[in-house]
Amino acid sequence: MNIPRSTWPRALALLPLTRFEQALNWVTQNWHIEPVQLPASGLAMLQVADSAFGDAYNLGEIPLTTMWLEITTPDGQRAEGAAQLMDDDAEKVRWLAICDAVLSTRLEGFDQVKALLDEGLAKFEQEQRLRQALLSKTRVDFALLSASEDDDED
Repeated sequence: MNIPRSTWPRALALLPLTRFEQALNWVTQNWHIEPVQLPASGLAMLQVADSAFGDAYNLGEIPLTTMWLEITTPDGQRAEGAAQLMDDDAEKVRWLAICDAVLSTRLEGFDQVKALLDEGLAKFEQEQRLRQALLSKTRVDFALLSASEDDDED
């Protein structure tokens, strides 16, 4: 699989919660899933760098939920998964962490999670095309602006 791991949560987060339940409930019901670190949900400061001088400043607060868990299968396989999402939906972040563990270690259910990932990537690419189309409509050609200023001077 040639999809970067950093892309997995972004693509999977576009899917509704019911898609994870439908695809994975049958396999996860026999797994022992416990947190490695307590799940966290709350507000975080979004820090960005100033484009002119590169100085960091806080843009504002964002909702952030993190989850890091360990899965033990009935046959003794162990896997860890983690996810962070700019959202306060802890159940969705839990499913993203489970998907991370399944994809990274090829646990049972890999094919179902890979299908979910492909579906999420298709939605992500569709959104990107829509954004690019919207941006292209708002592009300003400043050469035309300077030509009209020259006309005003005459």
